[in-house]
Amino acid sequence: MTEISYQQLAWPVRDEVTQAHQRSWRRLARPGSWLTGAERLAVAAEARHALDCPLCQRRKDALSPRIVEGEHDSLGALSAAEVEQIHHIRTDPGRLTRDWYEGLRQAGIGEERYVETVGVIANTVAIDTFCKGLGLPPWPLPEAEPGEPSRRRPAAASHRLAWVPTLAPEDAVGTDDADLYAGRPTAAHIYQAMSLVPEEVKGFFDLVLNQYLPPQAMADFDNEYRAINHAQIELVAGRISALNQCVY
Repeated sequence: MTEISYQQLAWPVRDEVTQAHQRSWRRLARPGSWLTGAERLAVAAEARHALDCPLCQRRKDALSPRIVEGEHDSLGALSAAEVEQIHHIRTDPGRLTRDWYEGLRQAGIGEERYVETVGVIANTVAIDTFCKGLGLPPWPLPEAEPGEPSRRRPAAASHRLAWVPTLAPEDAVGTDDADLYAGRPTAAHIYQAMSLVPEEVKGFFDLVLNQYLPPQAMADFDNEYRAINHAQIELVAGRISALNQCVY
């Protein structure tokens, strides 16, 4: 099992960041809600591989990705539709469309698997990018753990916010997923985005709280919680969002 550690670097890395990365890597190898551990690792590996895909580069350079035909250079472990989802999200996320998403659905990707795949990509990219910023190679992927996915879907999830069903905070009250919004009675859309698969929300925001800021600290401008202040954090976040075509 890969044991993530940043102790030997010239720059200090907070212990809580290291621990969050370790938890994320352990989750990556385990069966999820809709993907096995092996499938989750295949998604992570394909997300890394997408950066070297010639078709993705041609699409990225084109006026519209839809006008460029061809086949992805893939690792061969996943279906063509799964590879299309992973590569497009990884290399050109600013130009995803609902028609594209519906095409994946027609090709056999269930909405739950779609969401869990998004979660795996997001966690993998977050940690890989952290390593790149420190001048480190990406961590080796862990070994898959055996077992089957839980296949648990929130009963109250509905089509009301996004292309995929989501679970609203008010609809989670009194259900098995009530803990998802503990302390977040008016959760932002970004927090609800992957709520069709609650474990992906919890996993991704474990990274967010430790790499960025916990909710109570975001609007506490009288205190600073990181080595850089609120304004500097938001400047970095805003610039990165612009480069990644993130409109949130």
